[in-house]
Amino acid sequence: MPICRKTLFTTTVALISIVSLSAVLSAQDGSPSGKCGFQKLTINSPAGTTASPTTLNDNGAMVGFLGSGSGPEFTVKGFLLSGGRFTSFRFPGSRDTFAWDINNNGVIVGSFDTTLSSGQRAFMVHSGGFTEVKIPGFPNAPASARGVNDFGHITGQFNGNGSSLGFLLRNGRLTILSFPGAKGGTFPVSINNQDVVVGTYHLTDDDIDRGFMWKNGVFTNITPPGAGSTQPAKVNNLGDIAGTFIDSNITAHGFALDHGRFSTIDPPGSVSTRIVALNKFDNILGVFTTSSANVLFKGFCSSLF
Repeated sequence: MPICRKTLFTTTVALISIVSLSAVLSAQDGSPSGKCGFQKLTINSPAGTTASPTTLNDNGAMVGFLGSGSGPEFTVKGFLLSGGRFTSFRFPGSRDTFAWDINNNGVIVGSFDTTLSSGQRAFMVHSGGFTEVKIPGFPNAPASARGVNDFGHITGQFNGNGSSLGFLLRNGRLTILSFPGAKGGTFPVSINNQDVVVGTYHLTDDDIDRGFMWKNGVFTNITPPGAGSTQPAKVNNLGDIAGTFIDSNITAHGFALDHGRFSTIDPPGSVSTRIVALNKFDNILGVFTTSSANVLFKGFCSSLF
């Protein structure tokens, strides 16, 4: 559940430079689906709930959110699946809690809200201890923490000065991430141990999703061949990136990007595919659609990376 996007764009952030990968990183594997192994993923959540995974770490622990109820009574909890044990949780006092990422030390980040109209807030939890993550200089701003690395650096998005801006928190210090010209907002979703951040941006409020990578002040476009819109999901600690792109036929495909090479990830028999997670072993999580159902899957794609 995204937080509200604002239309006003601020220029308070100095950006070092921007380069484009879309022209030079255009190689595509000729037979990508045959190079991944796929398995249906079944998450045994409590009866009456639906589990939607959002990531997995290098230890195989998985987090996501757990929906229950319907209509106005629909609520969401975070969940952790680790070592075969399923645990759900809420930020104390929250109505809905969304878990977005977990690092290799077991630190989970996400967002919560207290009412349907209260706006989301960012949080971090480790060993059962919850902490609200506040943006320095914007203590009351709606925010969502989307990624955390093994050093505890957190990235995500917040509404500041009337704009939807990205943030990077390193040891309590704030770096604002705003793709040049992105008047519709910048939305980071993942960070690795080298502080490489990936996400999406919008040039206008009505713009398509456009993928980006940020490192040391430099923004880079991520555009798979044939993509109409691009939604990077994760960057792992080897620098590999996985996500989803939408083609000209409005069909979703998974993609991988490694050392300048794009590959498509589509399980056999899928009508469309969305990738949500990636770890350093090139294990992926996603959802593919057949003619009759949506299917959670996990895959191992080392030969693609």
